[in-house]
Amino acid sequence: MSEEVFFNPGDSIGNFHDYNEAVRSGQIFKHKDTEGKELVVVSDPQKHEEYAIFFVNDMIKKSTTDEGKNYLISKKI
Repeated sequence: MSEEVFFNPGDSIGNFHDYNEAVRSGQIFKHKDTEGKELVVVSDPQKHEEYAIFFVNDMIKKSTTDEGKNYLISKKI
């Protein structure tokens, strides 16, 4: 799923070096606190071994990229 999206890095719920740990943490976080809110696990295109979790609602429109950084969606939770 290589969709490019933009987020403010400060809005990240967590940062991980292991993809499976990022997915597992996102699933736990969603189950505990965010019922009904969609999360995404994203990767940094320049640092392929780093992953972050964001709320989909925190996505920034491409026209305002001065505030955000581009990521690639790895998984929707």
